[in-house]
Amino acid sequence: MMDELSSLLQGGRRAGLDPFLELMKEGVMVCDGEGRIVHCNAAARSLLGLGPVRGMRLADLPLAWMGDDGRPLAAESHPGLLALASGKPRRGDVVAFASAGAEPTWIEMSCTPVGGGKAGSGAAAVVVTCTDLTPLRRAEAVLRDVEIRNRTLAEAIAQSGSSVVITDCEGRIEYVNPACCKAYGYTEAELIGANPRIFKSGETPPEVYDALWSCILTGRTWRGELSNRARDGRIIRETMSVSPVRDADGELRHFVALKEDITQLREDERRRHELFERVARLERMEVIATLAGGVAHDFNNVLVAILGYSELAEAVLRDEGGSPRVTNYIEEIRIAGERARDLVQQLLSVSRGGAGRPRSTSLPDVVREVVGLLQATLSDKVALVSEIEAGLPPLSVDPGHIHQILMNLLINARDAISGAGTVRLAARRVTLAAARCDSCRREFGGDYLALVVRDDGSGIDPVLRARIFEPFYTTKEPGRGTGMGLSVVHGLAHLYDGHVRLHSTPGVGTEMEVLLPVALLGSVIVRRR
Repeated sequence: MMDELSSLLQGGRRAGLDPFLELMKEGVMVCDGEGRIVHCNAAARSLLGLGPVRGMRLADLPLAWMGDDGRPLAAESHPGLLALASGKPRRGDVVAFASAGAEPTWIEMSCTPVGGGKAGSGAAAVVVTCTDLTPLRRAEAVLRDVEIRNRTLAEAIAQSGSSVVITDCEGRIEYVNPACCKAYGYTEAELIGANPRIFKSGETPPEVYDALWSCILTGRTWRGELSNRARDGRIIRETMSVSPVRDADGELRHFVALKEDITQLREDERRRHELFERVARLERMEVIATLAGGVAHDFNNVLVAILGYSELAEAVLRDEGGSPRVTNYIEEIRIAGERARDLVQQLLSVSRGGAGRPRSTSLPDVVREVVGLLQATLSDKVALVSEIEAGLPPLSVDPGHIHQILMNLLINARDAISGAGTVRLAARRVTLAAARCDSCRREFGGDYLALVVRDDGSGIDPVLRARIFEPFYTTKEPGRGTGMGLSVVHGLAHLYDGHVRLHSTPGVGTEMEVLLPVALLGSVIVRRR
């Protein structure tokens, strides 16, 4: 076509060229050797947004030109003028122009010089063709913005501290961010293509998963908490939201899950709850102990009169030969009074915190005395076995306190056995790395003397374990217990900075363990267990 244009221009047959150029979809301008426009087709005029321009020089067009980089372009640097001056064709020059207040229009320009010009000039004419690149440039700008947003979004997801998992509509994992890999201990390659079931711990009820799928398959977002498991077996408590992702046609394509680790939060909440319970329990026990102490003092005064006068009445009746039946009645009153006196002493022990007179006490001697007293109350079907570690030095305690602790524990063990069974009493030195007291709920550890009473009786219901150390609380039938035994054990053990541990399985048996610091022993030699 350029050869035909050159021939037409050189032959002066421009009039025959005009209809041909007007039919072209590309903008075409033909300029003479001095850069004056001799022809500008309709496509070029429309593109330039100008009216008739024939006779105007390219450099004088009322347009502001810019180069491909967006910087201003001098009129003399117009590609058409450069091709005209050099006599060399130019292809693919991208420039923009704009009239005052208008957005730039981007065009791709090709300039073909035609013939030889005057002396010192490069060409006799130049043919400039223009293609509108503005829609393409706008689309590229939109794509760049989209790419920037997508890259920002991808970086935000990748750097997020929350775990992000994206699956297809069948539940196969297509994306996980680094936080997810770190939380669960898997590599990205191990998770891509896997099913989220890989995270299941078995602790979340199946109904929760049923509710999750029912929700997201209807196009709604599910929010809730799950217990998942990391690769190393750790349980991770997570709050999670799962949302469906649809395409432009509304078809379900993906699911995206956002997970936040709340394991430490839930652990902190559990510890706070335990602390509140422990404080409330100790305050309740303190109030009851104070009340019990006040009642015990007044009741003790009444018992003095009851026991004193019953003994006098019994003595008088015997001396005067009174009715044996009345004497027996008086005897029963005295026995009941003595039982009441023992109960008052336990109440006073709780209210005073077990205050006593510590002295060097032989533990084997106290055990023999307690076992001898209890042996007479056991049926033929219940055996009592004691196992005292050899070489235990004397304890610096009030012997009455050890006697009370062991007696209360042994009586409870005896009463827990309804038929045949065995009660075992053991004493040994132990070291505990970390343990929790079942009566005060504090954590502790170190070297201790363990006084252990074990039975193979009915065991203790887990629901009742939280209250068994409270004063006056008992699980025994009416008339068989006062509910003071374990509260006295609690008070006396903690008087010496000790603790109490309970191990019980319903239907199997119970083990009560009183741990006293080895500092109470004359010699501290501890074996580990």
